[in-house]
Amino acid sequence: MVQSYHERYDADFWSALEGLVDKSKRDVIADFGCGPGLLLVDLVKRYSAHTAHALDESEEMLRYAETFLAEANLNSIFTHAINFDSAEIPLAHDSVSLGFSGFMLHEVASPTNLIESIYSIIELGGVYVVYDFVSGNKDAFVEAMVARGMSATKAEARYPHMCKHSVEDIEHLLQTAGFTGVESVKLNEMRAVVAGIK
Repeated sequence: MVQSYHERYDADFWSALEGLVDKSKRDVIADFGCGPGLLLVDLVKRYSAHTAHALDESEEMLRYAETFLAEANLNSIFTHAINFDSAEIPLAHDSVSLGFSGFMLHEVASPTNLIESIYSIIELGGVYVVYDFVSGNKDAFVEAMVARGMSATKAEARYPHMCKHSVEDIEHLLQTAGFTGVESVKLNEMRAVVAGIK
């Protein structure tokens, strides 16, 4: 995941994010499904945060995140090992300025429950961003996965799981949870960024 970071979070992603989330300072940033924490480090720098919450199910990924975040000179760094399907998110209500979930919404059993929980954690005026694979073009997904070294058979088998939501589905999930001003940018036939404001 470290090696593929710049491929997943490329110039198109950053352009979309800048169009959806203004450059206002965000004091507290939480990455739900942070992986090795590289994106969280970049968000902290971009939005001048003083506190970062890295949440992931993998203890190994959290160890990476601790290492990378330690180099960011933050006031406070918190890592949280959590199973998003069964555990309550251990953050206070109305405490996070910017929340982010990258390539993980398709992994959770109940995205509705997850986003409702995240909504309660985001502060008034705060923003939540989802970046994920989207449905609609199986051939484009298979082609992209094959280009990354996956077999076509495996890519076809993974499409229903990894691309289970359309852009409209994700927008609806955010709106149903209570987020307003929900907007999206479709980067290509298989990736989209969606953001909403509390």
